[in-house]
Amino acid sequence: MISDLSNSVCDGSDPDLGRSLSPGYLLRKQYLRQVIAEYEALDRELPCIRKFPMLPAAQPLCLCMETLPEEDLTHLEVLEALEAELPGAMESGHVSSIRFENMNVICGTAGRRDRWLITVADFQTRSRLLRSGLCLRGLPHPLVRHDELLLGDYRLHLRRSLVRRRMLEALGAEPTEED
Repeated sequence: MISDLSNSVCDGSDPDLGRSLSPGYLLRKQYLRQVIAEYEALDRELPCIRKFPMLPAAQPLCLCMETLPEEDLTHLEVLEALEAELPGAMESGHVSSIRFENMNVICGTAGRRDRWLITVADFQTRSRLLRSGLCLRGLPHPLVRHDELLLGDYRLHLRRSLVRRRMLEALGAEPTEED
């Protein structure tokens, strides 16, 4: 764990370090502990964060429905729920696609909610579905703008990247391209 590495650097008990306990050294030691604690707290709080090479492109006509992996929904069930809300949704062109995103696979973890992405043709259809949501297996499922979720994921990615970069700099390591 990172704190194990920091203990030998920070506690001054390692005689091989040969550093005096000057005020500058103590401030650096305190800063290093703070940065490592911040990184570990973030890691505990958010163990799985989706990574992005760049800011995701806006998709204003894409809606998202999050579901538990245990629900194990099918595309047909989502389509039927859409048809119940908007009869002839696909045939009329109001809905252009239904995509499934397994967030556990994307993030390489477990416990994340799956995402169903529904792309609509116009803002009127989007507004109607945002207000109504969908009903699947007798349970209501709200729809949200996919852009809002992606932007939230991107902000978490930036937050973790910044904390990681600060930690690496405090340890004297060079940040990688990932950072």
